[in-house]
Amino acid sequence: MARKLTDIVKLQVRLSERLRRRVEQAAKHNDWSMNTEIVSRLDTSFQKDEQEKMMALVIKQAVTAAATATAGRLVQEFRLGGRGLEHPALPHEGTKHHPSPPDKKEKSK
Repeated sequence: MARKLTDIVKLQVRLSERLRRRVEQAAKHNDWSMNTEIVSRLDTSFQKDEQEKMMALVIKQAVTAAATATAGRLVQEFRLGGRGLEHPALPHEGTKHHPSPPDKKEKSK
């Protein structure tokens, strides 16, 4: 007969004495049994893992959406400007490069 997810099962675990003492101290601090302390910590660690996976998925989706939106805006700007990706935009008239004035030392020659 298969166990139900709600069944309580006994499990033996081997711990170092150092870890057993840490669990004991934490259980006393929380005013509950060592069993409750262990179960609580295990449950918390699994919840944290699930939250991290969900956060990673949300971040990946957000980055993908942002990249897609940015790419769409760039394509639209190129189309509106009458230039394709193979013809980069030319600099504006006000931004043309003018040679800098000759160095003062060069003038004196």
